[in-house]
Amino acid sequence: MFLNTARATALLQAEGVDGVIAATLENNYYLTGVWVLGQEMFPRDDEFYTVITAAAPEAGVIVSSIGEADLTLSAYPSIRDVVTFGTFFRDTVPDVPLDADEQRILDLTTVHQTGRSSLEAIAEAITTLGLSESVVAVDERGPKATLLAELAERFPRATFRPAAALLRRIRAVKTAREHELLTGALRATEAGFRAALELFADGVTEREVKAAFDQAVTAEGARPGFCLVRFGKGLALGQVAAGDTPLRPGDFAFFDIGVDFQGYKSDIGRLVSFGEPSAQTRALFDASKAGQQLAIDLMKPGAVARDVFNAAVERVREAGIPTYQRQHVGHGIGIEYYDMPVLTPGADTVLEEGMVFEVETPYYRLGVGGAFIEDTVIITGDGAQIITELDRDLIVVEPR
Repeated sequence: MFLNTARATALLQAEGVDGVIAATLENNYYLTGVWVLGQEMFPRDDEFYTVITAAAPEAGVIVSSIGEADLTLSAYPSIRDVVTFGTFFRDTVPDVPLDADEQRILDLTTVHQTGRSSLEAIAEAITTLGLSESVVAVDERGPKATLLAELAERFPRATFRPAAALLRRIRAVKTAREHELLTGALRATEAGFRAALELFADGVTEREVKAAFDQAVTAEGARPGFCLVRFGKGLALGQVAAGDTPLRPGDFAFFDIGVDFQGYKSDIGRLVSFGEPSAQTRALFDASKAGQQLAIDLMKPGAVARDVFNAAVERVREAGIPTYQRQHVGHGIGIEYYDMPVLTPGADTVLEEGMVFEVETPYYRLGVGGAFIEDTVIITGDGAQIITELDRDLIVVEPR
């Protein structure tokens, strides 16, 4: 189970919320263990919900279309019930026995095969959980923009408020199982990075390096998420897709890479010199890393996000880039690539044990390139533990 049950209960009760309705892929996965394929493929259209109570967030009711009801077979054993809506057909023939899973889905299909609306199914879940006169937070980022208004009309004695920010706060502190999955995502990413470096040779293209990364990640059981790889001054426009730019001795390569591993993400970065780095490349990298290292040193339970940001930026300036500016120096990582919290100049979030961050101090200089390093850390009782296993120095690959 990914759900941090104790944290969910504490935060919901502190906010005066009796129940929650999740409506997005990430929050449904977190609360149920169900990866909703339809919401991955059609995030603006596919409806799937989880209704929970503050008292027992692990024992929610899933609200699924009949067509996606089979996905609920992977739900946490603690899930209380599944109610369905819509229309979908699965046939049976006489005298053909069904196994337990098939019978379960047949039961869901026949009980609710009325073509009823998602609102009617959600209303059943709300009533089942005793929330019809309660304060219920609703995930407003879901595909049904009118959901809060429709629920308020349906349940006039209840109070409905937005839930997206609250759900992200719950997810900010990871469980031990989440730490395992995030580490698994990181190891697959590192394997992809090493495979990409094996391809380094005079004339290899950005596109070919990216393909090597994607292939290696897949072999590790993960799915490629993104692979931003640019050579030389292309770093300053690093989000442009990898192209046919060839690698030449004396160039440097920028990597900003991430994967999806069983629903959990990674996001790390490195700078690689193809041959001996120039004095400028070394100086920019060292300044960037100095800021990142100070941020990591300061990240411990009780630290305030904005203090980490301000110290890191100032260190980069002192270490050799006096014009350095940055909108953030790190972000949470989890089911989303950018989980909460984010280390920004205005963030008053207090860091907590169990949070997981990507810590980064990238620098982009047009016409030159810049510098980049990004690592994954877990906040422990003693401070930030770096769980990236790659060399954290400016990596040098000698031309063959």
